Amino acid sequence: MKTSKKSAAIGHRHKNRHYALKLMTAIAVSAFGTIALNAAYAQSTSSSILGKAPTDSTITVHSDRGVTRHGSPNDKGRYNLSALLPGTYLVSLEKDGKTLATVQGVPLFAGRASEVDFTCDNDQCTGSFNH
Repeated sequence: MKTSKKSAAIGHRHKNRHYALKLMTAIAVSAFGTIALNAAYAQSTSSSILGKAPTDSTITVHSDRGVTRHGSPNDKGRYNLSALLPGTYLVSLEKDGKTLATVQGVPLFAGRASEVDFTCDNDQCTGSFNH
Protein backbone atom coordinates (compact mmCIF):
# COMPACT_ATOMS: atom_id res chain seq x y z
CA MET A 1 0.00 0.00 0.00
CA LYS A 2 1.41 3.34 -1.03
CA THR A 3 0.80 6.61 0.71
CA SER A 4 1.59 9.81 -0.99
CA LYS A 5 3.89 12.36 0.53
CA LYS A 6 1.01 14.83 0.48
CA SER A 7 -1.32 12.70 2.63
CA ALA A 8 1.52 11.93 5.06
CA ALA A 9 2.22 15.65 5.41
CA ILE A 10 -1.47 16.36 6.07
CA GLY A 11 -1.56 13.64 8.74
CA HIS A 12 1.57 15.08 10.36
CA ARG A 13 0.03 18.57 10.40
CA HIS A 14 -3.13 17.12 11.96
CA LYS A 15 -1.06 15.57 14.78
CA ASN A 16 0.76 18.86 15.34
CA ARG A 17 -2.56 20.72 15.57
CA HIS A 18 -3.84 18.11 18.01
CA TYR A 19 -0.79 18.51 20.29
CA ALA A 20 -0.95 22.30 19.98
CA LEU A 21 -4.61 22.26 21.00
CA LYS A 22 -3.82 20.05 24.00
CA LEU A 23 -0.98 22.36 25.02
CA MET A 24 -3.12 25.49 24.73
CA THR A 25 -5.89 23.84 26.74
CA ALA A 26 -3.43 22.87 29.49
CA ILE A 27 -2.08 26.43 29.64
CA ALA A 28 -5.58 27.91 29.79
CA VAL A 29 -6.66 25.53 32.57
CA SER A 30 -3.52 26.31 34.58
CA ALA A 31 -3.99 30.05 34.19
CA PHE A 32 -7.66 29.86 35.17
CA GLY A 33 -6.79 27.72 38.21
CA THR A 34 -4.19 30.22 39.39
CA ILE A 35 -6.60 33.14 38.98
CA ALA A 36 -9.37 31.29 40.82
CA LEU A 37 -7.04 30.34 43.68
CA ASN A 38 -5.82 33.93 44.08
CA ALA A 39 -9.39 35.21 44.04
CA ALA A 40 -10.36 32.75 46.77
CA TYR A 41 -7.55 34.01 49.01
CA ALA A 42 -8.40 37.64 48.26
CA GLN A 43 -12.03 37.18 49.29
CA SER A 44 -11.47 35.93 52.83
CA THR A 45 -14.62 36.60 54.83
CA SER A 46 -13.32 35.78 58.30
CA SER A 47 -10.77 37.25 60.65
CA SER A 48 -9.17 36.64 64.01
CA ILE A 49 -8.47 38.18 67.38
CA LEU A 50 -4.96 37.56 68.64
CA GLY A 51 -2.63 38.85 71.27
CA LYS A 52 -0.79 38.24 74.53
CA ALA A 53 -2.22 37.03 77.83
CA PRO A 54 -1.08 35.19 80.96
CA THR A 55 -0.51 31.51 80.16
CA ASP A 56 -2.89 30.24 82.87
CA SER A 57 -5.90 32.21 81.59
CA THR A 58 -8.75 31.83 79.12
CA ILE A 59 -9.70 34.36 76.46
CA THR A 60 -13.39 34.66 75.61
CA VAL A 61 -14.80 36.70 72.73
CA HIS A 62 -18.46 37.69 72.35
CA SER A 63 -19.67 39.17 69.06
CA ASP A 64 -22.47 41.65 68.54
CA ARG A 65 -24.18 38.83 66.59
CA GLY A 66 -24.29 36.45 69.55
CA VAL A 67 -21.26 34.28 68.80
CA THR A 68 -19.03 33.26 71.72
CA ARG A 69 -15.62 31.59 71.40
CA HIS A 70 -12.98 30.57 73.95
CA GLY A 71 -9.26 30.02 73.66
CA SER A 72 -6.12 29.72 75.74
CA PRO A 73 -2.68 31.25 75.33
CA ASN A 74 0.18 28.93 74.41
CA ASP A 75 3.23 28.44 76.64
CA LYS A 76 4.67 31.73 75.30
CA GLY A 77 1.54 33.70 76.25
CA ARG A 78 0.20 34.11 72.68
CA TYR A 79 -3.37 33.33 71.64
CA ASN A 80 -5.23 33.38 68.33
CA LEU A 81 -8.98 32.95 67.97
CA SER A 82 -9.51 32.53 64.23
CA ALA A 83 -12.44 32.04 61.83
CA LEU A 84 -14.40 34.90 63.38
CA LEU A 85 -16.93 36.82 61.32
CA PRO A 86 -16.63 40.58 60.90
CA GLY A 87 -18.38 42.61 63.58
CA THR A 88 -17.73 44.18 66.96
CA TYR A 89 -16.42 42.04 69.81
CA LEU A 90 -16.08 42.10 73.59
CA VAL A 91 -12.84 40.34 74.56
CA SER A 92 -12.45 39.03 78.12
CA LEU A 93 -9.56 37.65 80.14
CA GLU A 94 -10.77 34.95 82.54
CA LYS A 95 -9.16 32.80 85.21
CA ASP A 96 -10.81 30.22 87.44
CA GLY A 97 -14.25 31.26 86.15
CA LYS A 98 -13.76 34.96 87.01
CA THR A 99 -13.49 37.79 84.51
CA LEU A 100 -10.32 39.74 85.27
CA ALA A 101 -10.37 42.31 82.43
CA THR A 102 -12.41 43.18 79.34
CA VAL A 103 -11.88 45.20 76.20
CA GLN A 104 -15.09 46.40 74.53
CA GLY A 105 -15.73 47.50 70.98
CA VAL A 106 -13.02 45.52 69.20
CA PRO A 107 -13.79 45.77 65.47
CA LEU A 108 -13.11 42.90 63.08
CA PHE A 109 -12.98 43.38 59.34
CA ALA A 110 -12.86 40.63 56.72
CA GLY A 111 -9.36 39.28 56.21
CA ARG A 112 -7.78 41.46 58.94
CA ALA A 113 -6.88 40.46 62.49
CA SER A 114 -7.29 42.65 65.57
CA GLU A 115 -4.81 42.49 68.43
CA VAL A 116 -5.89 42.60 72.08
CA ASP A 117 -3.21 42.23 74.75
CA PHE A 118 -3.75 41.55 78.45
CA THR A 119 -1.25 42.11 81.26
CA CYS A 120 -1.55 41.37 84.96
CA ASP A 121 0.50 43.00 87.74
CA ASN A 122 -0.19 42.34 91.43
CA ASP A 123 -3.54 40.69 90.69
CA GLN A 124 -4.66 43.73 88.66
CA CYS A 125 -5.29 42.91 84.99
CA THR A 126 -5.79 45.31 82.11
CA GLY A 127 -6.46 44.86 78.45
CA SER A 128 -5.62 47.01 75.45
CA PHE A 129 -6.73 47.02 71.84
CA ASN A 130 -3.86 47.71 69.44
CA HIS A 131 -5.17 49.44 66.33
